[in-house]
Amino acid sequence: MDPTQRIETLKASLFESIAPVWDEPFHEAWMAAEGEDPLVRLAMAQTAELAAARPVIKPGEVIIGNNALRPVVSGLSTTFSYGIRLDGERLAQLREERPEAKARLDEIEAYWTGWFAETDYRQPMQMHAALAYEFFVDRGIDGMREYVRHWREVNAAERPESDAYYQALLIVLDGVSEFILRHAEVARAAGLDEVAEVCENISHAAPATFYEAVQLSYFIFWLCGHDSPGQIDRYLGPALDRDLSAGTTTLARAQELIDLLFLKYEEKIGYGATIAGMNADGSDASNEVTRLSLDAIERLRILSPRTAFRWHKNVDPAVFARACEVIASGASYPALVNDEVMVPSLIERGVAPEHAVEYSFVGCGQTYPHGRGHGSYEDLVLNSAKPLEWALNDGVDPMTGEQVGARTGAAEGFAAWEDFEAAYRRQMDEYITRHVDGVNAYRGANVGRWTDFLRSMVTYSCVERGLDWHAGGADYSEGMVDMVGLTTLTDSMLAIRRAVFEEGRLTLAELRDVLNADWDGAEALRKYLLLRVPKFGNDDTEADEFMVAEFTRINEHIRSHKTVFGGPWGLDVIGWSGSMEFGRNTGATPDGRRRYECLADCAGPAQGRNVRGLSATLASMMKLPQDKVHGPLALSLRFTTKDVSTPEGLDKLRAVIEAYFLGGGQQLQISIAGTEEMKAARLEPELHRDLMVRVGGFSAYFTQLEPCFQDDMIARSEAGL
Repeated sequence: MDPTQRIETLKASLFESIAPVWDEPFHEAWMAAEGEDPLVRLAMAQTAELAAARPVIKPGEVIIGNNALRPVVSGLSTTFSYGIRLDGERLAQLREERPEAKARLDEIEAYWTGWFAETDYRQPMQMHAALAYEFFVDRGIDGMREYVRHWREVNAAERPESDAYYQALLIVLDGVSEFILRHAEVARAAGLDEVAEVCENISHAAPATFYEAVQLSYFIFWLCGHDSPGQIDRYLGPALDRDLSAGTTTLARAQELIDLLFLKYEEKIGYGATIAGMNADGSDASNEVTRLSLDAIERLRILSPRTAFRWHKNVDPAVFARACEVIASGASYPALVNDEVMVPSLIERGVAPEHAVEYSFVGCGQTYPHGRGHGSYEDLVLNSAKPLEWALNDGVDPMTGEQVGARTGAAEGFAAWEDFEAAYRRQMDEYITRHVDGVNAYRGANVGRWTDFLRSMVTYSCVERGLDWHAGGADYSEGMVDMVGLTTLTDSMLAIRRAVFEEGRLTLAELRDVLNADWDGAEALRKYLLLRVPKFGNDDTEADEFMVAEFTRINEHIRSHKTVFGGPWGLDVIGWSGSMEFGRNTGATPDGRRRYECLADCAGPAQGRNVRGLSATLASMMKLPQDKVHGPLALSLRFTTKDVSTPEGLDKLRAVIEAYFLGGGQQLQISIAGTEEMKAARLEPELHRDLMVRVGGFSAYFTQLEPCFQDDMIARSEAGL
C-alpha cells in the first residue's frame, strides 16, 4: 500500500470498534495458582492474560497492537485503571448476550466481590508516568530477564524477602514475550510476513532495526497502560541513526514509521510525549526523530500524543523554527516548555541535576523526572475560588448550602482587611491540607496491596532495590496540586480589598449578598469591579504584586507537605477542562465573573481581563517565581491565522516565545484560532472540521467542543503579533 494511502486509511479507521472476545484467563490462572506466594500468583494470572491476547490487525497496519480480549476480570493496566478489576459493565453485557454462561458469571462475580471485601482491596489511584522505555529498546526482553536475574542475585543475601518479587518479574516478562508472539502469529496468518518477523524478533531479542525499536517501544507503552510515551526522540533516535548510517533505511521510510506510531498513540490517547531539549552539558539533544515527529504532528493533525517541545538557549535554530512552523500551521502543539527554568525547578524540588535535565512530560503537561518518578502528577485538582466563597459565607458553600469549610466568621464581623484575609487563608490552607492528607492516606493504604510489575521494570531503581513502583522503589515520590482558577482568586481578593476596605463602596456583607444573587440589580458594581479594579496580566504593579504574593504563599504551603514516601508536594496551574467544570460549581466572584462562568483557564490572566496587549501579559507572567514551583505554569496564547501566515509573522512568533522564555517563563500553549475564525466555525462546522485549539493541557477540534467550551475559547484574549 502506498504510504500516503496507508496513513489516510488508518487515520480514517482510528476509532473503529473492535468486536470483543470473551475469555477469563486471569481468573482461571488465579484460581489455579491458589497457595502460591501472592506476588507470584498475581504474576501468573497477568501472564496468562497476556498470553491469551486476541490481536486484531487493521488493513494497512505496519505498527500493530490491538487486543479484542475483554474479560470480566483483568489484571492489566490502562491509563486510569490499575490493579485487579471486576468489569461490571462487561458482566451485564455478557449476562444479556450469553445466558448459557450465567452460572459461570455468577461464580466469578461472587468470588471477586467476596475477595475484594475480605482483603479490603482498594483500587489504586490513577498514576501518570513517563517511563524508561529505553530499558526494553536497548536490552530487549531477554536482556531485561538478565537484568532482573542479576539484581535478584545481588540482593539475595541482604533482601531475601524480595525473591518472590523478582520471580514475579521474570514470570511477567514471559507473558510479554507471549503477548508479542500472539501478534506475530496473527500477522503471519494474514500474510504480513515482515510484520510477523519483526514481532518474532522482538519477542526475545533487542531490536536490531529502527522498525523493531518503534514496534517494541509501542508494545511496552501499551502494556504499561498507554499513558505518556515520554522522550521518544531520545530512546528511538539511536536506532534510526544506526540504520541511516548502515544504509538499511531511509528518512522517508522512517517518517512513515513515525507517522504510524503517532496514529497508534492517538488510537490509545497517548499523553505527554516529549521532544528536543538539552543534554547534561547544555548542548542540544534534538535529532532526526525530533524532526520526523514535528513533521508527523503537522501532517496528521491529530490530538495525541500531547507533545511538548523543550526549548533552551542552545536549541538548534532550524529545529526550533520548524516547531514554530508546526504551531503556526494550526496543529495546536507542540506545547513549548523552557529548560532554562524547568531544570532549576526540578532541582528546587529535590531532583538530582543529572536527572533533572532528563525530564519528560506526562498527563496534561506536568513535568516528570523521566523514568524515575512515582505520583499521579494529577493527584489533586482544586478549585482556587472555593475557599474565598467559604470565607465570605462562614464556611458554607453558597451553591449547595452545605457547611464545607471551617467557621471563620460571618462577613458582617470583618472590620479590617487583614482579618478577612486571615479567614480566607485559613479556608485555603485547610482545603489544601485536607485533600493532600486524603491522597497520602489513600496511597499509603495501597502500599503492599497491589504491585505494578511492568511499570517497575521501566522505572529506574525499582529492580535494583527489589521494591515495587508502588512501594517506594522509584527515585522520586512526588505530589502535585493543580490550583485551577488561581488568577480568578487573586483578582477577586484584590477587588475586595479595593472596593470594600479601601474605598468603602459597600460592606463585605453587602458584597456577599450581591455575589450570592449573581449580581442581580448590581450591574454597575459588577462593571466597576470588572473594568476598573486592576487585573493580573496587564503589567499593573498592584495586581501583579498581589498575585505574586498569594501565589508564593500557596506554593510554600503546598511545599510544606510530604508524600507518603517523604517526597515533595508542589504547585502547578494548567486549567484544562477544570476551568469550565469548576466554573459550573462556583458562584459569582468579586472580579466581575458571573455564576457558572469559567474560572481562569491557565496560570495567566483570566479570560478577557488582559486588555493592555501581549507585552503586558508576558511582563506580568514573568514576575511569578516560575523556577520555584513544580509546574507547569501554563500560559495560553491565541493568535489568528493571519498573524503567523507570513515569514514576518513567523519571525515575530519565534521572538515572542524566546523573549518569554529568556524572561523566566515556564510553558506556552498556543492556539492559532482567531475569534472570527471560531465564530465562523460555529456557524458552518462542516467547513472547519480541522480547526484545532489548545483547551489547556490538551488539544481539541473546535467544532467538537461543547458550546460552553467554545464560548470559553472565544472569550480568551486574542494576542496580536
